[in-house]
Amino acid sequence: MLTGEYFVLDGAKALAVPTRFGQHVSVCKLSGNSNTLFWVALNSKREPWIQLSFDTRNFEASNDSEQAKTLSKLLQECRKQNANFLKTDEDFAIQTLLEFPNNWGLGSSSTLVHCLAEFAQVNPFQLLHATIGGSGYDVACAGSDLPLLYHLENGLPVFEQVEFQPSFKDNIFFVHLGKKQLSTSGIAHYRSRNIDKPQYVKWLNVLTDALLSCNALEKCKQIMNEHEAYIAEALGMEPIKKRLFADVDVAAKSLGAWGGDFVMLAFEGTKPELMKLLEPKGLSPVFNWDEMVFVV
Repeated sequence: MLTGEYFVLDGAKALAVPTRFGQHVSVCKLSGNSNTLFWVALNSKREPWIQLSFDTRNFEASNDSEQAKTLSKLLQECRKQNANFLKTDEDFAIQTLLEFPNNWGLGSSSTLVHCLAEFAQVNPFQLLHATIGGSGYDVACAGSDLPLLYHLENGLPVFEQVEFQPSFKDNIFFVHLGKKQLSTSGIAHYRSRNIDKPQYVKWLNVLTDALLSCNALEKCKQIMNEHEAYIAEALGMEPIKKRLFADVDVAAKSLGAWGGDFVMLAFEGTKPELMKLLEPKGLSPVFNWDEMVFVV
């Protein structure tokens, strides 16, 4: 999500782009007939980080870990929306494979929701709303190969694909901050703020439209700085530029769950030059636009 942040929950427009990094889900029918679903989740190194089994009659899990509870809830909601979902004595195996490290915050949950909904033939946004929660912009991105303008209207997702390959994209970079930010805690903090949210929504919508039509790096920097200032004020938090990049000649904007995961930088230089400036801060990896954003 490039613009909008938490305010998308209250109707703000978000400009969002799908990333090159996603998640694969494969399903295999097994020879057994014991009403069992075997689940193996592999990380980006193809190492298992979740190994569970479920009784397909009720989708109760083989243990009570947090991952098991979340997956049980997702599977149960799939059955609720589609009564025929895995309604058989046959055994199945599901394997998921992340294309990015677990701590990158690029949508391990949203891509799973998208893929699972596709397999179960249910509505991905209803599945998200009934289980994990959130605005749903990331689920929309998981099913798109183009940038999106996304907002909620009466609680329902409204989005359209847009062209957004800025002329200055070679000067836009994405840097991992090395700190996984939980969306749930970020949303809870946002919800607790007693602020004029409709007014912020209006301001942020203007900036989203401005960025979408922007054709100059200096203008992009101005938009990024204004957007960051609004969100920092609204959340009562320090802007990422002041906190981490005060000594670097960049415009810096937080992304996603504010305060963690990735940050977007606008820099009038090359990737090697930026990496050299960021090396003392221990910040890596650094991606340019084409390395991060999915392009058809």
